[in-house]
Amino acid sequence: MQPTDRYRSFKGIDFDGQASRMMERIASHTQTLNDPFWTYFQNRRNATQGMRCDDQLLLASFVNQIRELLEERGDETGLAWLDQLENECF
Repeated sequence: MQPTDRYRSFKGIDFDGQASRMMERIASHTQTLNDPFWTYFQNRRNATQGMRCDDQLLLASFVNQIRELLEERGDETGLAWLDQLENECF
C-alpha cells in the first residue's frame, strides 16, 4: 500500500504565490494597527525561536479573523483571494 500524498490536491495550484500575496495584503491592513492579535500573528510568522508557523498554517488557522479584517476594510479583492485559498488549499 502506497502512502497518500496529502499535498496531491495542490498540483497545479500556486499555493505559495497565493499565500504570499494574502500575507502581504494582511500586512498592508495591519501594519499601523496597535492590535495584540495581529502582533501575535506576525510574530508567529517571523519567529526565529520557539514556535514558528508557516503561511498555510497561519492562514488556515485564522481564516475567520482574516475574513473579519478584510470585511472591516471593505477589501473585496482580499476576500476573493481568501475564498480562493479556502476552496483550493484548506
